[in-house]
Amino acid sequence: MSKIAMCWTIAIATLLPPLATAQGVNLSGKTTSKVTAQVIKRNNLEVTDANGGWFDQGLEMLQLGGWETPYAVEVRLKVTSTSDTFQVRLDAPLEIRNQSNPAQVFRSPKVTMSSDGEGPKGLTIDRSTEFKNPASPEEGVDSVGYYNLAVSAYPPEGDFRSTAGTYSGVLSMTFEPVVKVK
Repeated sequence: MSKIAMCWTIAIATLLPPLATAQGVNLSGKTTSKVTAQVIKRNNLEVTDANGGWFDQGLEMLQLGGWETPYAVEVRLKVTSTSDTFQVRLDAPLEIRNQSNPAQVFRSPKVTMSSDGEGPKGLTIDRSTEFKNPASPEEGVDSVGYYNLAVSAYPPEGDFRSTAGTYSGVLSMTFEPVVKVK
C-alpha cells in the first residue's frame, strides 16, 4: 500500500466516529419520572463543656480546706441529644498517681454528675446512671441539658513533704443514648 493510500485510510477512519454519532434519536413514551426522598435525621448525642468546646488543658483539682479535706474540681457539661434520656458510666476506676512515684495514689476518688435542681448521682464502672435532658422546645429539635461533673479524692497518706509532687490521672467515661421502644 502506498503512503498516500494509507494517509487517506487513516483520515477517513478518524472521521467516521463523529459522523456516526451525529444522528438524532427519537424518544417516545414516558420521558419524565417523579423522584421523592425522605431525609431522616440521625440520632445525636454530643457532650461538650458549657461553651461547646472541651477541656484541652485537663482539669485542675484544688484542696480548698485543710490537709484532711479532699482535692476537688467541678465543671459544667452541655449534653445535646436526640433522645432526651442518656446514661453515663466510668470506663475504668479513676486513679490519680504521683508522676515521679507511682506508688503514691490519691484515696477514695469519687465522680458524680448532677443536672440543675437535682442532687448528684455517683458514677461507677459496674452500672450506668441515667439522666434526662429537659424537653426539646419543638418537635425534631435535639434537647439540650446542662450538668455539673464533680471529681474529688483525698491525698495519699503521709505528710506533705513525702507526698508532694505532680499527680495525674485519666477520667474515662461513656455516654450512651437510651432509646425507648414505642
